[in-house]
Amino acid sequence: MKLKDGFGMKIGAHMSVAGGLHLAVNRAADSGFNCLQLFTQSPRLWKSKLITQKEIDLFIEERERHKLKFVVVHAPYLPNLASPDKSILQKSFETVLCDLKIADAINADYYVLHPGSHKKTDIDSGIDRLANSLCEIFHQYTPNLTFLLETMPGAGSIIGSTFDELALIINKVHEKVPDVKMGVCLDTAHIFAAGYDIRNKNELKKLVTEIDKSIGRKTIKIIHSNDSHEPLGSKKDRHNHIGKGEIGTKGFENMMNISFFRKLPWILETPKSDDDSDIKNRKKLEKIFDNASGS
Repeated sequence: MKLKDGFGMKIGAHMSVAGGLHLAVNRAADSGFNCLQLFTQSPRLWKSKLITQKEIDLFIEERERHKLKFVVVHAPYLPNLASPDKSILQKSFETVLCDLKIADAINADYYVLHPGSHKKTDIDSGIDRLANSLCEIFHQYTPNLTFLLETMPGAGSIIGSTFDELALIINKVHEKVPDVKMGVCLDTAHIFAAGYDIRNKNELKKLVTEIDKSIGRKTIKIIHSNDSHEPLGSKKDRHNHIGKGEIGTKGFENMMNISFFRKLPWILETPKSDDDSDIKNRKKLEKIFDNASGS
């Protein structure tokens, strides 16, 4: 698919690794995607699964065979590198470090982490703990891939619902580990829940201005493409199918009419309500992409 701006759509989905990491590649390709996101292990367990060299080689081989443009590894959900609890912090450190090494071994392009929660302490100390934890990880192992922090809805003590917060974290890390590659994963449902109304063109322009003044647009590397089951500013994280939620097709049209957004990989994390859900959502996004101008 080639458009008048010369860019074909980079589109993927989060796929299961049941039966082996390489099968996630096959599932993505069979559903018509040229990008992939996956967990390397159960997202709700602390224990890391050992990955053999044979599994790594098979994954790389399948990716090359199917010519996937980008591979994204998503961190498990349990780690909280901003926790005030030292035991949780240590387990989080070990889990992310191990998972990051696996992501690098399979030649992933990006690694996505939820920034975590300060657990009702305060945002400043939470950001400091997160930045220090990341620095410790990167001092032990500096990845070849680009490490991404994900935008969050902003509920409770969760860190990362504003671009200023994400910029502060990245800057703190780069002060101590300047060579590590870092960026941001923008989740459409999360920013909508945080109060950014991408349905409104003027509000979207304000969002772009905020991005430019904080992290800089080049820092955004991928988009998690999710409609929102919850209303604007709800601070609730519930995804919906493209065009079926509160964002609707209008919000995605607005974003894809901005060239720097449309050139990024768009990764679906929409509900898998049936066997064809990913394909249906892919076709909806591709149609929106085809109709957008990318100014």
